[in-house]
Amino acid sequence: MFETVVEAMDPHVLNGTQEFAPDGIDPDTLARSLPAPMVFVDLETTGGNALEDRITEIGVVEVGPHGVDQWSTLLDPGEPIPPFIQKLTGITNEMVKGQPSFGTLAQGLAERLHGKLFVAHNARFDYGFLKNEFRRAGIGFQADVLCTVRLSRLLFPSAARHGLDALIARFGLMPQGRHRALADADLLWQFWQKLHTIYAPDLIGQAVQRVTKRSSQPPQLPDEAIDALPASPGVYLFYGEGDTLLYVGKSVDVRARVRSHFSSDHQVAKDLRISQEIRRVEVRRTVGELGALLLESQLVKQLQPVHNRMLRRAASLYSWQLAPDSDTPRLVSAKTVDFSGTGSLYGTFSSRYGAESALRTLADEHRLCCAQLGLEKVAKGRPCFGYQVKRCDGVCVGDAPLDAHTARTREALATLQLDTWPYDGPIAIEEPGSQSGEVEYHVIDRWQYLGSVASREALDALIDNMPAATGFDPDIYRLLGRRLAQFDADARVLHLTRAAFRLSHIEPPVDTPRNPRSVALLRRRQPRPEDPYQLRLPFDAH
Repeated sequence: MFETVVEAMDPHVLNGTQEFAPDGIDPDTLARSLPAPMVFVDLETTGGNALEDRITEIGVVEVGPHGVDQWSTLLDPGEPIPPFIQKLTGITNEMVKGQPSFGTLAQGLAERLHGKLFVAHNARFDYGFLKNEFRRAGIGFQADVLCTVRLSRLLFPSAARHGLDALIARFGLMPQGRHRALADADLLWQFWQKLHTIYAPDLIGQAVQRVTKRSSQPPQLPDEAIDALPASPGVYLFYGEGDTLLYVGKSVDVRARVRSHFSSDHQVAKDLRISQEIRRVEVRRTVGELGALLLESQLVKQLQPVHNRMLRRAASLYSWQLAPDSDTPRLVSAKTVDFSGTGSLYGTFSSRYGAESALRTLADEHRLCCAQLGLEKVAKGRPCFGYQVKRCDGVCVGDAPLDAHTARTREALATLQLDTWPYDGPIAIEEPGSQSGEVEYHVIDRWQYLGSVASREALDALIDNMPAATGFDPDIYRLLGRRLAQFDADARVLHLTRAAFRLSHIEPPVDTPRNPRSVALLRRRQPRPEDPYQLRLPFDAH
């Protein structure tokens, strides 16, 4: 793996000269001199989630050829305002009662904002809320967005803080109130005027162009953080305040995938939360997609990121087993049964409830008897519930033969059947990279990922130091189960030999029948004797 860490970067130097314009710029004169109209916008809301919370107040300062206009309104959010929000903004439930809803004002507001540069402090928040409110009203809304947090970072890189309170203190802005929409929007207009007393218009214009190109990027990230990411396969890690790991993801194009997380539309709640919390991005490169998939699964299980729900290691793992001499499936646990080497297992489930629900679904689809499946307790010879509602053929009351029911049960379970590990030990899957000579070897044993190396020579050291496989990993099974045959056909599987790779705490029964599909795979997997990394299988697969 190749590791890159992207943190704070020095801002690019803007072209042009710095001029100190005279104090006391006339606001109307400045507004009329702008190359394009602007709207300085601030919102007050019931919370921080643009998908779930609602707007309680909108404040807009319009500047352009007509001069300066101000507009604001309270809105009825249609939901209670939390007490701490009421205390922060001074906007109470009584104040918004009877006020217009966003939908009633949406068309007029869209016309007011249309064709103007949308300026806000931490613009992703305000723009995201408006996008979602307009969407609910059936109106499409798009605008060029300028975030004044990012603009301040670019123009004043030595400043430690860029929040609105910091701008008030640094530039002597005159607040008419705080945490009210129009008052905060007016502060942004004051900040814009102050910039023109410090920098020449052409330099401000360059800064605006640069920031608006990155309007969807979280303001906490340095401007070039995403541009510096590799456009190649790998795993990316998002870190938040205090270096808390927020999220782990993978892609064949890391830069494009990371950028997609920060779309301004805020259609995914998780991406919105990440964009508000992220502070830095770390990348671990791989040579290809398979390595990225394996590494992502490993890191999520090891590091437990805040916003990853999939791929986490389940506390328990269950499967249904229907042995050849049995008529009723039994639920078994990975704590007592080796899922990689035991035959006649069907499905993997993180809970008993999930396993039973899946079996009930199969029973409904195939008219199986829940009593015979062990899902219902009824007295011998008494009908199950399914029989009473004509969803069971009656094996529970002797109306249907047991062997036919067992055969239909096996047929229903067949789609969930687990393949046993089809090798006598660990393997390494060779993955070539897009660049000449670039390759990685991914070591797998009993459906568990054990690590990757960049050369065959490194396999020796990995084998000598690799801990034993500790159990079946359902995510690796789902990832590789149907792909191993193709890897073998492409001569990309190396058979490794080391006793240390044996499963340490569970051994399958000696007489465990192998899944026929696994045996079929083995018949195609005769290793090349001349390859020192391969070993002939010690049992007869025929």
